Amino acid sequence: MDLNIKTIYKNIGGIVKGSVVDLSEVEFIHPYAVILITLLLVERHKLPNKKLVLPENPDVLYYLKRLHFCDVLKELSYLEEEEHLKKFDLGEKDNLNIQEIVHSRYRDEFSARLERFVKIFKNFGLEENDARLITAIVGELGNNVFDHNALNWPTDISGCFIAAQNYPNKNILEFTIGDTGMGFLGSLKARFPDLKNDIEAIQLGLAGNTGRINETRGNGLRFIQSWTINNFRGNIYIHSGNGLVKIDEKGIKSEETFKIIGTIVQIMLYYK
Repeated sequence: MDLNIKTIYKNIGGIVKGSVVDLSEVEFIHPYAVILITLLLVERHKLPNKKLVLPENPDVLYYLKRLHFCDVLKELSYLEEEEHLKKFDLGEKDNLNIQEIVHSRYRDEFSARLERFVKIFKNFGLEENDARLITAIVGELGNNVFDHNALNWPTDISGCFIAAQNYPNKNILEFTIGDTGMGFLGSLKARFPDLKNDIEAIQLGLAGNTGRINETRGNGLRFIQSWTINNFRGNIYIHSGNGLVKIDEKGIKSEETFKIIGTIVQIMLYYK
């Protein structure tokens, strides 16, 4: 099973079984799926019978280790799984086209790491201007996370998880940021009490609205849409609550899906 942004939704019923997350049949996994699995583990990390079944495919295990997924497992107290993954020797140099998972728990921690992303994207082969432009998008997404969830985290795991991968043969870059916050609906409900569901909330946020009382508009997502689509012919996926929305040059598509805590945003870019 190739676990990517499309197939994970088709296969989630066989992956999530109560407190157990089963990745045993995964043959390839993309950053989006890794971040989504991370949020599912966050939801379950205090359950006494929680369990993650790691992939049987050694290539996938190597990939997860390169991503520093061991650090995630340790933080969330999946200690047996962490020990199992730590046994795998990478046996080769780091792959510069893979960016390990970064967990920023606080705004200052996130801000301090932003300049590092310029270097990462340049290592991916992007020109300086593109690297800084994409880093600005990452910065805007991260700022949104901390702006809308400050002191209101639903779990004891605060902040956001970020992973990225470059596909140089196709000139495609994808990066994903997932947070453990209130989600679009939780953030906007106080200002817009008539909101009916997560999809409405996402669409309202995309239109430039904010739930922050002292501001009239939230233009961060409008800026992200414009740069992603106009500068890179890219697309954006947003999963918040049980709403899933895709934005590209053709418009916006939405559907209901399984519920998660927080929000996941994936940006896929096509560069020169």
